Amino acid sequence: MITVLCKKLNSFSQKIYDRIVDSIPLFSVQCTCGAKGCLIRYGHYRRNVKLFSNLITLVVQRVWCKHCGTSHAILLSTLVPYSQICLDDQQQILIRMENGSSYDPVMKNNLLIDENNIKYIIRQFRRHWEQRIFSIGKTLSDSLTVPCLSAYSRQFMQIHRTRNILYTPANTPLPA
Repeated sequence: MITVLCKKLNSFSQKIYDRIVDSIPLFSVQCTCGAKGCLIRYGHYRRNVKLFSNLITLVVQRVWCKHCGTSHAILLSTLVPYSQICLDDQQQILIRMENGSSYDPVMKNNLLIDENNIKYIIRQFRRHWEQRIFSIGKTLSDSLTVPCLSAYSRQFMQIHRTRNILYTPANTPLPA
């Protein structure tokens, strides 16, 4: 998996995803095996994302490494691998859990998120991420993509242990 660092998006669509992915010079992206310049476009798959009260079907670009034969999905840092709920919504749910606040604002902001989604996110956080976040000295209010990918090779709230690397476009500074 390859995560492309991008700023928070106020809107999202297939066109925006395609524009970002198409702007990536694949020769500059490193594979999880460490080889650089060996990735080629290798098809796609469909994935649903609950975003801005819309269920968006996203066609995710896959790439294949000519060096090791591994295929990777290219995802934006605003998405969580294997989840339909975006990173910002998951982080807001967890911040509200930590503060003891109501989840109503999150559910009103994204009508596709319900109580079962919230319970699942909290359970997965406690099971897989709570201790990891605190062990790297971060809080739920921090930007967590770069620290989690650096420390654990996974996007924050990515549950499956699929290796994930960060691609930072040349003109994008890394957040602290």
